[in-house]
Amino acid sequence: MQYSILLLVLLGAYPYGEIDEKKALVLYGTMDGILSREKLDGVENVIPIEGGNHAGFGNYGKQKGDGDAFIQEEEQQEIAVKAILKFIQSK
Repeated sequence: MQYSILLLVLLGAYPYGEIDEKKALVLYGTMDGILSREKLDGVENVIPIEGGNHAGFGNYGKQKGDGDAFIQEEEQQEIAVKAILKFIQSK
């Protein structure tokens, strides 16, 4: 019998409800002005992206309340992709 391992990747978000936090990865930009970081307390796999912001995970422009990024969106997205691949490969 073959089993699937489900993983959860959150970009600028936090886990909510009953999830296996060992199978969840959270990435956020250190300049994110939208994410409530206190909701990440106790989350096991959290990767801050230095200089990134909330909008840097997508290409939709700055959101109200977001901080100014110190890195380009492309760099933030490249860092995120590498971290996600590493996380997936470790499972």
